[in-house]
Amino acid sequence: MDQTFNFRAAPVPLHRRLSPRAVALAVAACLVLSGFVSFSRWVIDSERRSMDRVERIEGTGSIVGTISGSDDALAGSGSVTDPLTIDAAARADARTALNAAREAAAGRATFFDAGPGHLAQTADSLIFVDGPSQAPGVVSVASVREAWGAAVMGPSGTCYLLRFAPGDGVTYGTGSACTGDEALTARGASW
Repeated sequence: MDQTFNFRAAPVPLHRRLSPRAVALAVAACLVLSGFVSFSRWVIDSERRSMDRVERIEGTGSIVGTISGSDDALAGSGSVTDPLTIDAAARADARTALNAAREAAAGRATFFDAGPGHLAQTADSLIFVDGPSQAPGVVSVASVREAWGAAVMGPSGTCYLLRFAPGDGVTYGTGSACTGDEALTARGASW
């Protein structure tokens, strides 16, 4: 036999190296997935908050004029049947929406930043929609380059329209469609 030393190493397990591209794709997929989940939760939570607000508004609006007995009993007193008295909250909501729109469009040349999404961040006590208003607290808004309009349905069934344009100031009106688009046509000096 030969006197030389023969060293035979144990088999070394092979390690696979991850490619940097695979790692980057995995990280990107995780980020996209977590962003999608976060956005979905935000949408669901926002919808729940909106529905809660609508339920609160409908809950308070349904008892107006029915304090003790029927509406006919209260009609004789003359205190609750006056549309201006009943609809004070709707008119106040339109004014609050106007202040929010002015804040949202401050420093800009147009009112396009005063849409439902932007206004919801400014005045969270109201629900802003681009469709028709159905109740106080729900404000339908529309904007064009030079004007902004809001419509709010009052408990009496009267829709209050408010329009703001820098050249004309604030103009008012009442309408039937109760949309922000209809409010853009309001030209009255008061309600």
